[in-house]
Amino acid sequence: MSEPITGSDEAVIDRPLNIPEYFLLLCLDEKKGRLLLDGPTAGMGIAGAAITELARRGRLEVTATTVRSIEHPEQVFAADRNPPVWARTPDLEWPLEQVWDIINAFTRHRDAEQWINRFSRQSLRDAVAASLVKRRIVEEGESTVLWIFHRTRYMERDHHFEQELRERIRAVLMDGSPADDLTWPLISLLRTTRLLHRLFPDVDKAHIRAAALTPTGSPATQQSMAEALLATENAVAEALTATTGGASALD
Repeated sequence: MSEPITGSDEAVIDRPLNIPEYFLLLCLDEKKGRLLLDGPTAGMGIAGAAITELARRGRLEVTATTVRSIEHPEQVFAADRNPPVWARTPDLEWPLEQVWDIINAFTRHRDAEQWINRFSRQSLRDAVAASLVKRRIVEEGESTVLWIFHRTRYMERDHHFEQELRERIRAVLMDGSPADDLTWPLISLLRTTRLLHRLFPDVDKAHIRAAALTPTGSPATQQSMAEALLATENAVAEALTATTGGASALD
């Protein structure tokens, strides 16, 4: 990605976390503050989460071949009998606003997988982490390996967000609770990045597959979200094929 995802002057407000923020929280080792995934896979997961979140908010229409930016999300949800809160406002928090601006300014057609690869570099991951630091959900620190290599750590300060999300995901996978437009994409992203069984090792694979592949939420955005999640799965699988010579099955 040539355009950097830069810092934010956004005021700290009490708002729900978005899909990229939740996904990054789930990717962090609670005790060591490091990623449970390799950098490229985490980057594609966060990029896919951002595209999926923008689709969920009615700001992107995602098909198998194109991604189209949408100025007025209220039009997307016009036929929804119970539209979500964000259907009434076009406002996006940082860095989602920057991601949308880059897509909106691009004049040629790109599909979702191309955008995911473009946004998968560290700048977006760092920007999402910075938003969690600003919310005081995680704390940024440094560590040194072999007295030479410096690494950034993100230690959780407020465990409420991740614990509550894990309970919701476990209820879907273990208790048969219905998924929603947050738990469904996160289960899909965790499955795609091979992280779900590390977080929930006792869950039946059939339950995971069903929850990951069953769209839910607003009928106005289900298809776009599903296409964004499929593109993320394809991007991760292609990267795995390139590095190992053959992709392993998800289930």
